[in-house]
Amino acid sequence: MFGCISCDGSFVPLNSVWEDTLGFTELELQNQQWWMFVHPDDRQQTLDRVEKVETGERDSVIFENRFQCKDAAYKWLRWRVTKAPEKQLCYLVATDISQQKRLEARLKESETRFQQLAVKHVQEGDLLHTLMENTPDHIYFKDTESRFIRINRSLADQFGLDNPADAVHKTDFDFFTREHAQQAYQDEQNVIESGKPIEGKQEKETWPANEQDTWVSTTKVPILDRDGRIKGTCGISRDITEYYRAQQAVRDSEVNWRSLVESVPDIISTIDLDYRLQFVNRLPPTLELKPEDLVGKSVFDFLTEEHHERFKEACAKVIETGELATYEIQGLISGYWYASCIGPIQQDGELVGFVMASTNITDRKQAEIEVQHSEERFRRAVLNAPLPIMIHAEDGEVLQISRAWTELTGYTLEDIPTISKWLEQADSQEAEEIKAHLAQLYRSTERVAEGEYVIITQSGERQIWEFSSSLLGALPDKRHLGISMALNITERIKTQKVMQQAKETAEYASRAKSDFLANMSHELRTPLNAIIGFAEILRDELVGSINAEQKECVNDIHISGQHLLEMINDILDLSKIEAGKMVLQLETFSIVEAVEEVNAIINALAVKKNLDLTFDL
Repeated sequence: MFGCISCDGSFVPLNSVWEDTLGFTELELQNQQWWMFVHPDDRQQTLDRVEKVETGERDSVIFENRFQCKDAAYKWLRWRVTKAPEKQLCYLVATDISQQKRLEARLKESETRFQQLAVKHVQEGDLLHTLMENTPDHIYFKDTESRFIRINRSLADQFGLDNPADAVHKTDFDFFTREHAQQAYQDEQNVIESGKPIEGKQEKETWPANEQDTWVSTTKVPILDRDGRIKGTCGISRDITEYYRAQQAVRDSEVNWRSLVESVPDIISTIDLDYRLQFVNRLPPTLELKPEDLVGKSVFDFLTEEHHERFKEACAKVIETGELATYEIQGLISGYWYASCIGPIQQDGELVGFVMASTNITDRKQAEIEVQHSEERFRRAVLNAPLPIMIHAEDGEVLQISRAWTELTGYTLEDIPTISKWLEQADSQEAEEIKAHLAQLYRSTERVAEGEYVIITQSGERQIWEFSSSLLGALPDKRHLGISMALNITERIKTQKVMQQAKETAEYASRAKSDFLANMSHELRTPLNAIIGFAEILRDELVGSINAEQKECVNDIHISGQHLLEMINDILDLSKIEAGKMVLQLETFSIVEAVEEVNAIINALAVKKNLDLTFDL
């Protein structure tokens, strides 16, 4: 069982074995005066031993006492108390030795019985017999060759012999493994050669593979004859297997405790009510300081100034509630960030200080800061975007709008805290349709194009916006986050309407022109055909003969009429071309005739203006 005690007697258990052994929970033991659980008869001796460590007289002490359990019973514990390097705490390791004590009590009872029997039989000369038959220890006598001369009943039982006499002339090699037997033989020969006893040697008895090894405390002394010559050895071995295992458990516990202290990455510290450090288990490797250098100094010497008040607030919360308070702090020297848990230290029910465990979260904090910077850059980009942009959550909360949105509509974020409020302010006729599109957005990962909608600005102006939305991700509270962008297409729609009206006007004018040309062509063709017909009658002398000069004039009339008819047909063809209905036809014609027709058409005008036309073909 691992724990630590402060100089004021406050007790802090550090593992769950306390509850398994004593029945008390960790909370029931924490910050209690540990010596109050010690049996009254053992209490003063215990305090005296611990005081030697606290005053520096001893680095560590080992002692035993009776410790009260939750059911009011007492258990025997062996304690090892060691002064912590920080001089403010003592580390302790406690081992339950109740079983060992019971064994020792039985041994003591056996020894008492043996003594009583020895006294009883001393006058009868049966002292040795009584000893050999009743003591639980293993007693044996050997000659100079390490052969058994006599063994007691307890050892015979251990060897599996019905009669102790069956061991006579045998050796340890007949009962133990060769390794152990050889060591025992060597020890006995050393006693014989030196004449010096071996006292209290702890050794491991290794039995054949089908038996469990045991530990004994062995004493071997030489046997002397009347002349003082060594004629053998006498040995007494006491089974200390349970005691050895208890000691080994203590050693293992100490190793585990040492490993725990050395391997815990967190910084554990205690602080008094004046915010001065009393104990620090470790420091960041980058600091050129030792934990003991911090003892007695103010905790604020190692925190950035902005965290001073916050740290006091966390301690105030502990004082007010008596519960743990969590807090994030930044070291002044190292610059590292720590997630700290602050708890109370109590003595006799009164708060005497704080204990703080701090975990290095610098990497996480830097990542959070980078995320905050990224979010801030995104917010600025949205705020200064040239387009109307809205950031919103799936529950309808509006988180941000761009300046362009406010400039175009007159509404600020305070005016439209929700989508519903925005649709109400904008007096949108398609509010339900827009909500349906946004609901679709939160169910999909694809971009949603809502289309064109009419919105009403704060000034009452009607504008047409084209909306599209996309998902951005999720907020820390798991709500989905969306972004909606709009394009003000009011002027574009107006331009399109003007262009459409112009197109319709042009089409109407074109149709009117075509109708006019068609009507005019019809009206002109009728008299023109009459002129051409009468010219042909005169030319062909169907109504009488004409002279050559008259015939030439009639011919000019005919040619001009034909030309005018072709021009009318060309005008009609132009209308067909504009309508896209003209079919191109290639024809062969006479250039001479074409020139003569031109001459006939313009000759009269030339004569009228006294001009001479010359054609050279």
